Amino acid sequence: MNYEYYRIFYYVGKHKNITRAAVELYSSQPAVTRAVQNLETELGCRLFIRTKNGVEFTHEGKKHYDYVNIAHNQLIKGENEVSRSISAEEGTIYIGATVTALHCFLFDFLNNFHFKHPKVKFKINTGSSNAMIEKLKNGIVDLAFVSTPCTVSKPLHTVTVNSFKDILIAGESFTELKDKTLSLADIKNYPFVCLRHSMQLRQFIDDIFADKGLAISPDIEADGADLLVPMISHNFGLGFVPQGMAQEAIDRGEVFRVTTDTDLPERSICMITDVHHPQTNASRELAKMVTAYAKNKDI
Repeated sequence: MNYEYYRIFYYVGKHKNITRAAVELYSSQPAVTRAVQNLETELGCRLFIRTKNGVEFTHEGKKHYDYVNIAHNQLIKGENEVSRSISAEEGTIYIGATVTALHCFLFDFLNNFHFKHPKVKFKINTGSSNAMIEKLKNGIVDLAFVSTPCTVSKPLHTVTVNSFKDILIAGESFTELKDKTLSLADIKNYPFVCLRHSMQLRQFIDDIFADKGLAISPDIEADGADLLVPMISHNFGLGFVPQGMAQEAIDRGEVFRVTTDTDLPERSICMITDVHHPQTNASRELAKMVTAYAKNKDI
């Protein structure tokens, strides 16, 4: 196996352009082309198809790039950490987190951690719970902070660090609701804002309504939980939002809480770790502090 071929393959795939890859690699275009051809010969398949704007992956090339991309990220992480002190007082912690986990727990906790360890740096990936768990499995992040509901299987280890509730909020165009108590059936009479299908919070909300024999059809669907409060504050409709994400907007008077006759079940913020992937001293220290916090907190 020639690792240089894989490095060149990575940059060609990253840029979808041989010339740009050659510039970043401080190499020549013929040398890059030759390395890709040699790798194709070794693998016994074509990896790229030339286009007028550069190159595109073949089916086999895209599948291979997905693995090479993970390996490249791991090597970069290793290089970054080796170049720094091995002390828990320095280094970089790679964190995967849902937006809900950030607002309902992690921002405040990282602020406290950073006060104690000011030289530690953070690189934070955001996305769905399932996406963050997958990045943890692939070693792209050291720790994942996710919001339930989500599926976590062994050998991943879960620590529940916080609990929270989702509340119904509305903007100023719906001020007539301030003195009312709505049932889930009543909510269907108003414009509704929610996440798109396949996202955990959306499934959670759908299940709550389904338990009452109801189904929702949102007027606005968002790709991320961080979009819910801004859309609701702009009067696109009512929506359920984690209280920690809505509180600042409530305090500013941009939205208000709508009383409902049904409280949604509590959800949790969880820290997920993978014993199969090595952690830096800094990430171990953060995990240790989070675990100690969870043990001392009545969740």
